[in-house]
Amino acid sequence: MATTVRLSEKTNAKLDRLQAKIVLKAGRKLSKEQILDRLIEEGLRKDDWIAFHGARVRYPVPDRAWKKVLSHIRDWGVETREEDVDRYVYGGRD
Repeated sequence: MATTVRLSEKTNAKLDRLQAKIVLKAGRKLSKEQILDRLIEEGLRKDDWIAFHGARVRYPVPDRAWKKVLSHIRDWGVETREEDVDRYVYGGRD
């Protein structure tokens, strides 16, 4: 059963660009319907993005959530001072 979905012009243009990238990288054309099907399947498989887009932060933040955030931290092996962080983040003087 087919259903019509309205997309804004901006979103449709993005979908066109994605479709073109797929042709270049995969060597075959997928219809917009096929692309949306795959994106929806991926969205159903990974719930992380749903929590990010719609969830409110609970205070205090649960330990499980903190552990998830901390698991993404990587040491790049560079010593950083607070002044450096402020300068880069807030555009302070060099």
